[in-house]
This record gives sequence, structure tokens and C-alpha cells, in this order.
Amino acid sequence: MSEKLQELEKQISILSQQDRFKEVEPLLVQAAEIVREEYGETSPAYATILNDLGGLYRGTGEYAKSETCFLEAQRILGDSVGKRHPDYATCLNNLAGLYRLTGDYAKGEHLFLEASGIYARTLGKTHYLYASNLNNLALLYQNMGDYDKAEQLQDEALEIVRRDKDKDKDTTVSYATSLSNLAAVCMAKHNLTKAETLLQEALEILGKTVGVDDPYYASALNNLAGVYHVKGDYENAEKLYEQALSACDRIWGKDHPTYASGLVNLGRLYEAMGEYRKAEQCYLQSLDIRRRVLGREHPSYGQSLNCLARLYEKRGDREKAEQFRPQGRGNLQS
Repeated sequence: MSEKLQELEKQISILSQQDRFKEVEPLLVQAAEIVREEYGETSPAYATILNDLGGLYRGTGEYAKSETCFLEAQRILGDSVGKRHPDYATCLNNLAGLYRLTGDYAKGEHLFLEASGIYARTLGKTHYLYASNLNNLALLYQNMGDYDKAEQLQDEALEIVRRDKDKDKDTTVSYATSLSNLAAVCMAKHNLTKAETLLQEALEILGKTVGVDDPYYASALNNLAGVYHVKGDYENAEKLYEQALSACDRIWGKDHPTYASGLVNLGRLYEAMGEYRKAEQCYLQSLDIRRRVLGREHPSYGQSLNCLARLYEKRGDREKAEQFRPQGRGNLQS
């Protein structure tokens, strides 16, 4: 490995740990070019860095670029290490995670299940990568509304990572993330007491291990705010939603899909509180972000349209409600 590549990898590692993703991208692109020249464009090393680059683009909301990187990495690894190798499974898992975010659930489920089978055969069902894959598959089922399947998988994943939760920072964070994910399923099933307990434990762990300016911490904050929202504790819910939004802004900026999702959550709270003007501002801002970043065909864009249509319907402005209703017709959805 050249000294230039070693230096780049050191810088990338430092910036990634600080969640400075915008500064990581040009360095990772440069590193990918060096790896391609040194090891060849069919080497596993090049596929690995494409995987990293795909993950970066997925995190910054550049989904088309992310898919291109993951698909190329999948092709290279399938030809080099074979389609039964854990590295190939990791690539499948990453690509499946992207399809979950873009709303292509059928593709995502197929790839998650394929990756799960490879991990089980090669690493065993107690390995953290197998647990991580279960976690991701559970999130997909949660998005699909199959909460029983999601809870079953989250419970299984949690038991696996619980055994090694104090081993190192990564396993501790993995455990806390599993707590947060399970809490989201419990909330969907209206088990608010369990959800609140799980999230408070997750936030305590994450605050100590990764700090408050971290995507996992922001996600757990948002989930706990959701619990308070459902319980009718609007004051605490508003405070936590705003903290989560601030964290998202510091991590990714205000043009990221995760920030848009946070705006929708806050908008729903304001709507429940009867503060319709504040809710409208949140929904309009989320709609604009999703239109620019995800496009008009993405399910999340339709969600923002639905939120606005429902809000205008409540206000008695049927003309505006019809204007924002997806396709100009259909039932209003939350």
C-alpha cells in the first residue's frame, strides 16, 4: 500500500469518526482511484472501497450514485471471492439497505434474506454481522408494516449482541442501536412503556460512547420524542424533536432526507397541538427537500403531500387540500 493511500485512509477514518461526511467524499473518491490503479478494477480491495463510497452516498442521500457503487462492488466480489463469501453478503446487505430507503422493499427483502443465509452458513448465527443483518431486515419489515416479523427479528438480533455489548465501542453501539430499533417496533405496536424504557437505556449508552452529534443518537432521540408525542406529552416531544433536528443539521445539513423526516415528525406534533401554521411550514420544507433529493416518485414525497393535504382539509381549505393530494385524488394518509 502506497504512503499516499495510507495517509488518505487515516484522514478518512478521522473525519468519519467525527461525522464530517461532506469532507470525506473527495478523499474517498481519490482513494478509490489509487486502489484501482494499484490493485486493479477487478480486485476485492477496489470492491471494498466502492462499498465504502456507496455507503457514504447512501448516507448523504445521493441514492443513484450509491446504487452504482454497490452494484459494481457486488459484481466484482461475485467474480473474485465468490457468491458464498461474507464480503459478498455484506455488499448485498448494503445494497438491500439502499433499496429499503428508496422504497423498493421487494428487492431489499430478497437481498437481505440472501445475505442472511450466507452469514449463517459461513460465520454462524451468533456473529455480529448476522445480527446486524437481522436488524436491517427487521427495519424493512417495519417499513412494510409487518410489525410482528420486525419485533421477532429485533428480539433475536438483540439477544446476539447483548452477549458482547461491553466488548468494545462498536459492539456497545450495536447493542444500543438494537435497543432503539426494537423500541420503534414496540411503539408501532402501542407498547409505549417498553419503548420508553428501551430508548432511555439506548440514549444513555450512546451519549457516553458516541456523543450527541451522532446519527444513532439523533435517531434514538427522534424515537423517544415519538413516544412522548403518542403519550400526549407534547412539551417533551417538541423539545426532543428539535434536538434531533439540530443534530441532523450538524451531521448532514438541512438538505438531507433524514432532516426532512424529522420535519415531518415535528409537523405532525404541531398539527396535533393545533398549531397549523407551524405544521404547514414543516411539511412544506420537507416536501421541498424530498422533491429535490428523492424525486416526485419516491414514497416519502407522497407522504409529505399527504400530510399537507390532510392539514388543509382540517383547516377547511378543500381547494388547497385537493392541490396537494397525490395524483389529485385518493384517500388521505398519515
